[in-house]
Amino acid sequence: MKSDAKLFVKPLVLTAVLTLAFVALHFGWWGEVTEEDLLRGLFQQHWSVAWPVFALGAIVYTAVGGPRQVLSFSCGYLLGGWWGGLLATLLTGLGALLTMAVVRHAGMDWVRQRHGGRIDLIRQVLAQDTWLWICVIRLMPVGSNLVTNVAAALAGLSPRAVFLGSLPGYLPQSLLFAYAGRGVALQDHSKLWISLALLVGSSVVAWYLYHHGFKQRLARFKGSLDD
Repeated sequence: MKSDAKLFVKPLVLTAVLTLAFVALHFGWWGEVTEEDLLRGLFQQHWSVAWPVFALGAIVYTAVGGPRQVLSFSCGYLLGGWWGGLLATLLTGLGALLTMAVVRHAGMDWVRQRHGGRIDLIRQVLAQDTWLWICVIRLMPVGSNLVTNVAAALAGLSPRAVFLGSLPGYLPQSLLFAYAGRGVALQDHSKLWISLALLVGSSVVAWYLYHHGFKQRLARFKGSLDD
């Protein structure tokens, strides 16, 4: 498990990137942003093809490990902060289900044999209240979304519980980047401030949940395995 200090590396990097974007917009370093008109024209004129292709592509993209932050940014750019964040959350959740389905039908017995101890630990830690602990994991700004999905499938966790726990866990960071994408599209400083506030808030919630339940639960099960 990473040290507590390392838990804040990713949030600090994201904060720095968003702050740089804010400064760039404030001083007009990017000039006129014309990509929004191009994208909106494409989706408005060919919506019957563009949106299904976008949705399916996004599900596959996140299923194979594509950064969900990029998807959220794109959805916010097209639909706005709130609706873009909701759409990105749903598509990322469906991507998690796709990953689990593929892993379960791929016959990865060699992985189970090689990492049986770790898989058993994951199963024991997350077997009860699966949706809640998956939500906590998704909220924490560390780790790999793809690795979590693969591990959940190998551990035999309920896809329904993983999906229901992932949605609220994904939502804060999805809204964060969706509002950032909307701020870039409109050159609106307030949207970037909202994304920064969401970043701080989600990091605080993740830190609290990690130190008030998940960390102790993980240590207890690891101790039982060592014994």
